[in-house]
This record gives sequence, C-alpha cells and structure tokens, in this order.
Amino acid sequence: MKKLLSTLLTVSLLTSGAPAFAAAPADPSFGTPKAPAKGAPEAGEAAVPYETAAEEPAASETAESTGSPSALSERLRTVMLAVKDKLGIGDEYEEFTGEPDENTISPRWDLTWSSEGQRLNVTAGEDGKIYSYRLTLSDDDSSRFWGLDAAFPKVDKAAALAAAQRFADSLMGSGESVKLKTSPNSNDGLYFTGALLMNGLPSPVEVSLNLRAEDLAPSYFRRSDSYTSTYPEVPSPKSATTAAKAGELLRPTLKLVPRYVRSNDDDKAASLRYVRITDGEYIVTASDGKLVNLNKVYSDLARSSTTTNAKFEAAADAGAPEGMGDSAASAPSAAELKSIESMKDVHTKEALDTAARAIPALGLGSEWTLERASYSMDQESGDVSAALRYTRPMNAGERKKAIEELGEIDDYFQTVRKNITLDARTDELQSVYTSNYYWMDEQDSKQTAAQRAAAEAFLSEQFPGKWTEVKLDEDSDGSTLRYVRQVNGYPFQENGLSISMGTDNTVSQLDVSWDDDVKFAPADDILTPEEAVAACVKAFEMPLSYIEYPQMKGNVLSYHYVLAYAFRSSRDEYFGGIDAKTGEPIWTSYRSQSQFEYDDLAGAFGRTQIEALAAYGIGLPGGSFRPKDTLDQKTMLILLLSACGNRVEPRDESGLDELYSMAYNENLLKAADRNPDAAVTRLSFLKTLLGASAYGEAAKVQGIYTCPFTDRAQIAQADLGYAALAYGLGVARGDDKGRLNPGSTMTRQEAAVMLYNFMMR
Repeated sequence: MKKLLSTLLTVSLLTSGAPAFAAAPADPSFGTPKAPAKGAPEAGEAAVPYETAAEEPAASETAESTGSPSALSERLRTVMLAVKDKLGIGDEYEEFTGEPDENTISPRWDLTWSSEGQRLNVTAGEDGKIYSYRLTLSDDDSSRFWGLDAAFPKVDKAAALAAAQRFADSLMGSGESVKLKTSPNSNDGLYFTGALLMNGLPSPVEVSLNLRAEDLAPSYFRRSDSYTSTYPEVPSPKSATTAAKAGELLRPTLKLVPRYVRSNDDDKAASLRYVRITDGEYIVTASDGKLVNLNKVYSDLARSSTTTNAKFEAAADAGAPEGMGDSAASAPSAAELKSIESMKDVHTKEALDTAARAIPALGLGSEWTLERASYSMDQESGDVSAALRYTRPMNAGERKKAIEELGEIDDYFQTVRKNITLDARTDELQSVYTSNYYWMDEQDSKQTAAQRAAAEAFLSEQFPGKWTEVKLDEDSDGSTLRYVRQVNGYPFQENGLSISMGTDNTVSQLDVSWDDDVKFAPADDILTPEEAVAACVKAFEMPLSYIEYPQMKGNVLSYHYVLAYAFRSSRDEYFGGIDAKTGEPIWTSYRSQSQFEYDDLAGAFGRTQIEALAAYGIGLPGGSFRPKDTLDQKTMLILLLSACGNRVEPRDESGLDELYSMAYNENLLKAADRNPDAAVTRLSFLKTLLGASAYGEAAKVQGIYTCPFTDRAQIAQADLGYAALAYGLGVARGDDKGRLNPGSTMTRQEAAVMLYNFMMR
C-alpha cells in the first residue's frame, strides 16, 4: 500500500503538470557512504553530504582495552586497521566481524561492517590489500520493483569512468595498475573492467568495479585473485630473449584445420575457415627463452604426485607487516574489539589439523594434505566452525580403475577430497564429506565396441539420410559417440548425431542437431594449411606478459607467476579463425553480446530512439530491426525482456517456451494470453509496458484519472489509467489530432519509440 500511495502521488504530479523536484548533486567521492542516521533530515530538507574521513575513535576503541590477544586476534586487528585506513572507515558502523580463510598459499580475511541501513563486505590479504569490496544499502525506494523498471541512467559516462578509475587506483598494490573501461556487458554504463598490470605488463588478473548511479560511489569491486592458489611474488619484467626468437619457437605449435562455420552476419550461411586446434598451451619463458607446453607440465606434476605420499607442510602464517600499528584515526571500535575478542580462544589450523588426524575413523594418514581451513562465525550464537579441506592423489587401485573404465585419464588432477568441519573452539566433529571422482556412474564409462556397433545400427536405421552425411568425431571423450556432419569433405561441427548406449545396448542418450536451411560456400580454391598458419601468426600479437605457471608443493597444486611470450590477442574480440578463401582473420566482437547494430534504419522515423536503446543493450537480435513491420507478441516480449536484462533469441519451440517463461517471471504476460504471432495494438503494448512496471497497480485504480486523448471514448473504463499514465509520463502523446488510436496495430519502430520515452521518464 505504501508503494501504491507513493506511485499515486507521482501520478498526480505527472497528470497535473506540477514541476518535478530537482535532484541533489551527486557526490563522486568513494568513501563508504553512511545510511541516514536517526533524526536525519526528511526529503526536501538540506542534507549533510556523506562523510568519508575517519572520525576520532571513542574511548572504548583504544588498543589498551584489548588485553593480550591470540595470534588470530592480532592478525585480525592488523588487517582490519589497514583496511579502515585505506577506505576511510570511521565509527559509523555498529557491528563488525572478521573471519580468516586460511589458504596456505595466500591467506585472506573476510571482513564485514554493518549497521542499520548499510553493510560493507571486504576481502583483504594479510598486508591489508583489498581484493574485493561490496557496499549494500538497505533502501526500499531504490530496490528493483518486480517486473519491468528500466530507465536510462542519469549519469555522465565520462564522469562515471573517472570515478571508477580513481577508486581502483586507490586500491592498487606496489607495481600494480589497471586501466578500466566500460564493460561491453554494461547496459547502464556503470560497470567497468580491466586487466591488472604488473610492472606495466599484462597479467591474468581481471578487475571489475560497479558504481551506484545516485552518487557514483563504488558499490562493488573485485579482483579475480580474491581467492587464489597463486603465490603473490612477481618476477622482474626483464626478458633474456626477444619476441622474434620466441615467435620462431612458437610457430610450429600452431595447428589449423579447415571446417565449415556459420557466418557472423548470417546464421543461415556457412563458409570454410581454418580453425585453431590446440594440443597444448605453449609459452616461451622470458627468463631462459625455452619453449614450454603447460599441458605437459600439468601431466608431469600429476605423474609425480601419484608416486609419492610426501606430506606438504604448510607455510607458517605471515606475521603482521611492520609500521601498521593502531593509529588514532583508525583504532578499533567497540564492535571491532568484540569481534577480535571472540577469536581469542579459536584454535589455529595446525591445532585443528592435529585434532582431526587423531580421529582414526577419518583415515587421515600421511598421504592426506590439509589444503585450506576456512572459519565461519554464527552471528546469533557466536559459535565458530572451521571447514578443513584435505586432498590426496588417487592411489594405484583408483588409477587402475580409471584406466580400465576410461581408457585414459581425462583430467590430470582428479584428486580425492575430504571436507571436515569441526567446532573451532572444542574440536568437536560436525560433518564429513568425501568426494572421489572415480566412484563414477556407468554413463561416464567409455563406450565399448559392442555399444558402438549397436549405436551405429540404430542411427543408420532411424536417420538413413543423415547417417550418410556424418563421420565419427575421433576427438570426443568416448562416453558419448558424436557423429559430425560432413559437407564437401569438411566437418560442420554444429550439426550431427550424439548417442550413448547403456550396458544392455539400449539408447540411454540421444541428441540430434541438424539444420537443413544452411547454405554452404564452395570448397574450391582455399588456402593451404601453411598459408593459413602464416595468416594466423600475422593476426596474433605476442605480448610479453605474466602468466600462472603450475607447480606442486607436497600434494597441493599451486601456481607462481612467470614472465613469458605466447600467441595471444589483446583485442576485445574472440578469434574465430582464418577465412579459408581470403586469408583474413575473423573476429567476433564481445560487444555484440550485449549491444545491437542494425543495417536497415535509413529513413526510419524512430532511428534515433532505436539506436539509443541499442547502445544500452536493448533491442532485437539478427542485425535487422525491420522498423515498419507489424509488431507481434513474440517480438514485443523479446524487446521488453532485453530492457529487463534478458537476451533471448528463440529459434524453435523450446526457445519460445524459454521466452514465455521469462515473460511470466517479469510479469509481462499471463500464461493464458500466450499468442506469439498475434498483432499488438497500441493500447495493449502500453498495458504490457506499464503493467509490468511500478505503475501497474496504480493504473488499475479507477475513477481518479482524466484522460487527455481526444478518442478516450474508445478506451474501456478499466484501461483509462494506462492511457492517462502513458500521457503523463510522456510515453505516448497521440497523433496530430490528439488521438491514441488504442485499437490500431503498431509497428516495431513505434514500440521502440514508446519504450524509449518510458525509459526517459
């Protein structure tokens, strides 16, 4: 009822012509904004800007009140104070918790500050470096309404990018930098991504950041190494070899095969491409100029891990960094001291490991390695549990079984895992879960010769026409037999027959993927494999960059950074192969996944609005908008769902079912009203658009609206609210005679114009 009354008040302002209130200027600072305190000014009164500087500590926050903390407590204090200094956190929060994630390679702390109206979650390293940040404000008025509630962001994209860059820069460690850009998946222009640079060179670490539209303050930040098995040390950026020498070593590793692939512009056309096939991941290490196949490194590590039961002794916890004592501006608050106090009697991971190994029934012999320990506190009871994860390599019997059932071991690092949860104070056992990949179901087993014969007999009988066009894909995993369609002697991987037979030679799984409407380009006069490789080498860059190099310490797989050359692309596009006719590289833009481009908008009166929507990822798939076509129900739903953030392109009945399922969930339609090909009238579009938004309930209220359209007599009494709201919001203003024409069918571009107007409200 509160939301309905609020909406009705907005409606009265819209329909009466009352001026809208001007929004307060945004504060682009990136401290942690405070939720309104008790006694805060009401709407319309002057408000105090968010404070970002740390306040003076209360007397209860001084270090003297902490007593003699345990090692965990002292570590928590050190990390917490460093994070507070970095983010400018004062005493605005009422509660605080800190929980360690004892990854033996790179420990992390999960810190949470909270008070009424806001919550801040931070993941930090032992040195206080911030790896993730999430600020959540509890505000009913800003929460997303159930259904369509799309609107264009009221922010300057350049200002947003600058604010995001400032915040990211403030969190970088020594030798680190990042250049953010608006993510291609960001429809509102407030989500940014970038590759972390180490010593100015690319690294495998990705950075992502999100801003709030109201004030450009950060709401989310994350590095992909928030939780990692990679040691943090970064080698020197100097190389002992050159890119040219590395290229000579890498070139023979390129393997290209000709295949038919659908066109990027026309999914009913396929042409021949030389597609890259990899038999390994090759690099040239900059320290010594040697060619390395990382896949072989994995294989060698796996082989060595199965011949030893050496126990990996975890490295001792790092001590607190120097120069990070309590400062007057960032001393612990009462809530923070309480959380630190609660960790005093919590056992260390070493003590918990000893307790677990002392339980004979758990079978934790010397072959088991403690990989990590994660602590979690129950906020109501204060109880702390510790989840211990142990791993061991498969034993000889398990390895034999794997070879017998699979013929080969697909994953070099299939290990046995045992997850044990203990009370972190009493060592009481709480749960045990053991996961062993090789306790597999029969469907994961490689198909036998008898099963293959039965499968081929079945397929040839059931699909005689298709069977003559397919060939067994020898690269399939063996548990499923996949027969790929062949055209002009070349495979078309998207079409084929996949089948698995049970032990009784009956069909247990079957999948038929076939499209007879695809037109295939001729296969004559194509490049030779050598020419394709030359074109591929030319297309790729070979940047000097940091990569993660696998290593095994004890029985735990981990990584360390090495400087290396590799055939990679720095483009924001996916490499689709080499055109077998022209030798040109084919790139697919990631941007096309979220934004639309059309080739038929010349002369369309709605072109400006259609292109504006497309820039925010709202539109119709296929490359053509067909602006003058009559709008049908299916197309209307595709358009409106894209405004809800759902990209849908139904190609068959199954896809259509998915489309309507999404529409029901977004409150766009009732199941009884499903009629994909039905033409949509102007009034029915408005009812769908407004009905799924926050205005839907208000539109149903009768007897309060004055409808300004001159043909209002043609509008049913129950629908007058939708028409009046459409006029007041500027979604529809009528033709040159002031008519809505409620029963007239509408075109696609008319729908786009109305949706654009709605999003400009």
